[in-house]
Amino acid sequence: MQLTNILRDINEDLERGRIYLPLDELNQFGVSEQDLFNRVSDDKFKTLIQFQIDRARNYYEKADLGIQMLDSDSRLPVYLARMNYSRILDVIEKDIFRVFDRRAYLSTSEKLAILPKAWISSMF
Repeated sequence: MQLTNILRDINEDLERGRIYLPLDELNQFGVSEQDLFNRVSDDKFKTLIQFQIDRARNYYEKADLGIQMLDSDSRLPVYLARMNYSRILDVIEKDIFRVFDRRAYLSTSEKLAILPKAWISSMF
């Protein structure tokens, strides 16, 4: 979920002079810190972000196995957070070219819409 936060907050963090994407991965994809501060949204940047999105999705899939091992009282809030953050990741991917000018979020109704699925998932 933290990786999703990092991707969602890229622009806000840049406005504060901060970069939370790993420097070695910026270098790996040919994206400089200055490129980020200049809000360069070229193919290298998009490939870097897609790499991070794919990584986060992999983490979510692995986490699903662990959520089932939690105490039954803890599962629902963890499932809700996991599903909400995963859907924020979908928004980021859909608008990958706009991470510098738009913050990905879910509306209240979008958040509430996952409640039945999360509740059912937390029961088993």
